[in-house]
Amino acid sequence: MLKIVYESGTSHETITYKSVADFMANQRLEVPDLEDYYKINQVTLDDKSVDLTDKTIIGLYKKFDSEGY
Repeated sequence: MLKIVYESGTSHETITYKSVADFMANQRLEVPDLEDYYKINQVTLDDKSVDLTDKTIIGLYKKFDSEGY
């Protein structure tokens, strides 16, 4: 399971996906769940922390894309 804690305006929100593939597919939609510019506070994949250099939704997408998801 992929869990993303992000900032939406002044609040912290959490969203989960069953898999990285589900997140990637959703971000490819015309209207995805998450805006590319949202700042990420924490990401976990199967309860393990994911390290990001670009702590935005697009940064997470690019990381997974480069890893072949």
